[in-house]
Amino acid sequence: MTIEIVVDAKIIISALIGGSSRKILFDHRFRFMTTKFTVGEVVKYIPEISRKSNTDEKFVLETFKLIPIEILEEDYYINNIEGARKLIQDIDRKDVHILALALETENYPWSEDKDFEKAGYKKLLKTKDLF
Repeated sequence: MTIEIVVDAKIIISALIGGSSRKILFDHRFRFMTTKFTVGEVVKYIPEISRKSNTDEKFVLETFKLIPIEILEEDYYINNIEGARKLIQDIDRKDVHILALALETENYPWSEDKDFEKAGYKKLLKTKDLF
């Protein structure tokens, strides 16, 4: 049985820097998904990731492309955007897309971000939960 998980940008960024999430993202027991918006957030931080990991930006981008994560367009979860906005936009509008995808798929988001908890969203996975 494969467990489906919605992945937040900070988890991907951590993996690219060399964090413990790297091992989990390549664990075949899980099926990971994220949003195109999230991918944009990760790509925006590639120069910083490159600097922190002391690695060439092109290498970081190519490594990112190797992560087995399904990228879903907004059309897929559009029916849950408004509900997600009501829950989390006032806390962090960047989390709207991840929460909308989690609501659409009924899967847990994987995030170390406390904003989901502040919004009252209890279905949340932390990295420690996946080890």
